Amino acid sequence: MMPGRLKVSAIITFVLAVLFYLFFQISKHDPALSQVNAFAEDPYDAVGSFGVQLAVFTALLSLVRAFRPYHPKKALDGQKLLLLRGEYISCLSVAVTLVADVVAMIRYPFVWMGLAAGHMLAALMLGMALLTALVGWLIYRSARNIIVLSAQGVWTRAILISIMGILILALYPESWRQSVPGALFTALVGEVLFIVAVWALGIAISPSMEMPFEDFIDDLASVYRWLKARTGHLAVLYNMFEKMREVPFVRPVLSWLNPRKHAWNVCILIGLLMGFVLALAETMAGGGPQQIGRFAIVAAVFMSLEGAGVLLGYALLAKPLGLFRRDSGDKMSLGAHQKKK
Repeated sequence: MMPGRLKVSAIITFVLAVLFYLFFQISKHDPALSQVNAFAEDPYDAVGSFGVQLAVFTALLSLVRAFRPYHPKKALDGQKLLLLRGEYISCLSVAVTLVADVVAMIRYPFVWMGLAAGHMLAALMLGMALLTALVGWLIYRSARNIIVLSAQGVWTRAILISIMGILILALYPESWRQSVPGALFTALVGEVLFIVAVWALGIAISPSMEMPFEDFIDDLASVYRWLKARTGHLAVLYNMFEKMREVPFVRPVLSWLNPRKHAWNVCILIGLLMGFVLALAETMAGGGPQQIGRFAIVAAVFMSLEGAGVLLGYALLAKPLGLFRRDSGDKMSLGAHQKKK
């Protein structure tokens, strides 16, 4: 079982991620705030979009790892490190996005300065920044005896990457986003700058350490076993779910989707699905699809950008977060975990 202080830090990190999501949505869609939102255009909007996604995902991952059952005789050093690293990356996602937002507001002061809604937006940003700093400090206090800081060279790289990203955001040519190819490239620039900055700062704060760990599949399997033990009246459903892996056409699909064997297959599928969902949500917010052909183009754009972001994020952050460990055996299914009991 995780110590109480680590559970508390996981909860407050999740609360921060939820508040950040609300901040992003309100600043973008509120009738008054959207008119003074200097960071509503790419590349700043792309930074915010991926910032919200990564912050929520890593906060949820840390929450699961904080409260899932563990074997009473098993050392938790590796799990504690992964838990705290996920919390740090969640906080960094918020912080990096807020820095990009500040750059946009400094670059375009005429959009918001002198307006009541603009001052409200600036106050909300300041509140989010103070809350992020507070949560980061609380995580640091709970991690003092667990995480060792990186060498100076790693910090130098992280600082240089951060400065370069700020300069690119501050000087990015507006004319480049006027055409369709330019708009796509601008969004891609925003997501790349965000992911690389979070990776560099995350590695500097919490360097990778070689030690045994349980990955995300182990986390889900532990939660599944806990639910099955406490909801026995649904045993029929659990048995049906576990027997599905024995169906002839299901086994090759599960093998193809096994992230311990074929991680990139899962990443591509997740990226495409998330892009489609975001495109559908964006279209529905605008009153629903007027033309199937137009929606197909929008969906293709969202799926391409989201897929690229997921692939890059996985390439840089999968190992630090301990998402999936390499395994030559087919151990991904929950049914396999049940048979080992």
